[in-house]
Amino acid sequence: MQFDQVTALTSHPAWVLLRADNAALVLSFCGTVFVDENARGVPETVLESRLDDRLYLLNEEKPGSFPRSAGAYLAEWTKNSWLRKYYPPGEDEAHFDATAALEKAVAWVRDLPARSFIGTESRLNTIVALLRQMAFGTETDPQTRIDELRRERDAIDAQIARLRAGEVDMLSPLALLDRYQQVESTAGELLRDFREVEANLRELDVRLRHQVATAEGGKGEQLASFLLDRDEIARSDQGQSFQAFFDYLLSPRRQQELRELLQQVNRLQQLGGRANQSLLKIPFAWLEAAENTQDTVRQLTEQLRRFLVDRSRAEDRRVLALMRSIQRHVTVLEGQADLPGMALDVPQPHLTLPMERRLYMPVERIELDTAAVEESDDAEVDISELFSGVHVDTEALTGHVLEAVTASPSGQANLAAIVDDHPLTLGLAELLAYFQVEHPGLDMIVDPDRTDLLVYPRVHVPGHTQARVPHVTFVRDEGGTTAGKAEQE
Repeated sequence: MQFDQVTALTSHPAWVLLRADNAALVLSFCGTVFVDENARGVPETVLESRLDDRLYLLNEEKPGSFPRSAGAYLAEWTKNSWLRKYYPPGEDEAHFDATAALEKAVAWVRDLPARSFIGTESRLNTIVALLRQMAFGTETDPQTRIDELRRERDAIDAQIARLRAGEVDMLSPLALLDRYQQVESTAGELLRDFREVEANLRELDVRLRHQVATAEGGKGEQLASFLLDRDEIARSDQGQSFQAFFDYLLSPRRQQELRELLQQVNRLQQLGGRANQSLLKIPFAWLEAAENTQDTVRQLTEQLRRFLVDRSRAEDRRVLALMRSIQRHVTVLEGQADLPGMALDVPQPHLTLPMERRLYMPVERIELDTAAVEESDDAEVDISELFSGVHVDTEALTGHVLEAVTASPSGQANLAAIVDDHPLTLGLAELLAYFQVEHPGLDMIVDPDRTDLLVYPRVHVPGHTQARVPHVTFVRDEGGTTAGKAEQE
């Protein structure tokens, strides 16, 4: 590292924490709550109560060592970027969470004491296995891959032969402890990585809010800037690795396998009572951390939607103000001088009285004469379905969509879920009608890059039909709902 780089790092929150006077209090208390217990989003009253109890015990041992209140300490730690204070959606009470800087400081301090046992064999095996995967995964010669697979097969056959001969190779207690320590270390590092990924997304959120507050250009420039930043995080090495890890967590089969392996390993007698029972909860901690990261991404998307709606309203008001200004200016100048140009009729509404509307005229039904139809020599074909009329009630479909969007906490629902709740009864015609749903309080977002497979019964014919359609999401439009009510009034 260069001298200037180290000098710049002295202002990092983790470095400032290690140099703080009350570093022992911050690291011990926050390390217990947010790292050991893996708590995320702790309410302010709960955290302040626990810190007050800790301060009371410390002041009992050494009077006057921590004279300030628990709330004052939490405010200072938040100001120094060791804790993050925020208000979750729909909550009136502030919540606290640890920052990535706090986790790095806790991890560094915990690695300082000398360890009685340092495993190296498992890490060496991990390095060799990863190198073998990289070398084998990038090999383009089919014969080379076949030779490698045959070598692995021969090694597996040799192990099976030794087992059949009664030779069972067991891992020694030291080898088990070595691997168990590596599992604990890697599991903790994954949780720290989640907070760092979440912090990067929050930085993007802050930049977006700053751009919205200071924006002077058009919507296109702001939208392009946001999408480029969002795509840059998604395409980064960290973003792609996180998405692959999150997809792995979403597999129920892999979750079940992971939990069973952890339970089986923790019951091993060879560990000698060194098994960490909190490691059994690590899959749930990963899921919770991944969900918090996805919530941050959803908040970014919601912020972008509100930005677009607000900018659209502001531009509409600006256009109307300019039109009224031009009309007032023309009215003032009218008759004062011969202005160049041409006369235009002032736009005015056209009124239509109720009695001027035409009365309803019933459609005359035409009787078809089928007597002249000659029978064909071919096989008999059922053409009754050609003459069966299908009427799709679009108002009922709109009601289904509004019901699903209103019931959803996020204010949005996708077409596949709506069709599952209200199966199609009129076939393809009813499915296409969903794409024509229009309502002042709804927005329809079509994602052509994602598709959904819908299965629905055929009309008048036994069997089912499959249709692959783009992923459609209906979103509640609060601005459109307000505008629709204003038009009705």
